[in-house]
Amino acid sequence: MSGGTRLENANPVIFQRSGERLLTAADEDEDVQDPIDDREIFDLIRSINDPEHPLSLEELNVVEQIRVKVNDAESSVGIEFTPTIPHCSMATLIGLSIKVKLLRSLPDRFK
Repeated sequence: MSGGTRLENANPVIFQRSGERLLTAADEDEDVQDPIDDREIFDLIRSINDPEHPLSLEELNVVEQIRVKVNDAESSVGIEFTPTIPHCSMATLIGLSIKVKLLRSLPDRFK
């Protein structure tokens, strides 16, 4: 605690990170257009830092790949995330962080 700021969840449970996605030759070939899938989206957001802790959203289990829904044909992405505590005051900031990361990383056609 610095400057009188009190953490809402001072001792969060830390989860193990999932392994890195194995890339195939087709994944690395810029001439092959592959669909954007849930793992690709998860890889973009998993390392976002939590606003209150020096931990990632994945390490705090705020985001999980199973809760990422992608419809490449309709250019839509949906993400459900779970704050570490009920009524988390940082939930809006976490949601905005995820949205900004995706807006900066995905083609303009995605909503």
